[in-house]
Amino acid sequence: MKKKRKPVSADKKLESQFDHFAKNTIKNVIMTVLQGYVAQKDRIRMVNIDDYEDVAAPEIAPDYEKVKVTMGSSSVLFENEILASGIEKLTKRHREVLECAFVLDMPDQAIAELMHLKHQTIRNYKHEAYDILRKYMKEDRDE
Repeated sequence: MKKKRKPVSADKKLESQFDHFAKNTIKNVIMTVLQGYVAQKDRIRMVNIDDYEDVAAPEIAPDYEKVKVTMGSSSVLFENEILASGIEKLTKRHREVLECAFVLDMPDQAIAELMHLKHQTIRNYKHEAYDILRKYMKEDRDE
């Protein structure tokens, strides 16, 4: 026997629909702007959260102990020198995919839309990059 659903007030339903509409609209505007930057070959300037000490998380190691690597449009500080040098060995496309995935925290589907590629292609780039990094780190550890 089916359970009866609680009746939802018209106000709650309207609020829920508006929230859904607003989120989708904002997402679409952001994707359009990002695609415009990519089409014009412009780069998005990333802001370093460490510049804002009141919201920045405490650092594990000072910046001088970290290795700076440029990944697409942003510079990322790595505490692991081996990983940093391995990322520098990746192709530009692999670094861009990893930047979107881990620096910008974008899902694979959004990266695919942004780069005008198939979802599976993005997954392949990520797995290839992982394999390259694994091999590089293993070789370096064995030496």
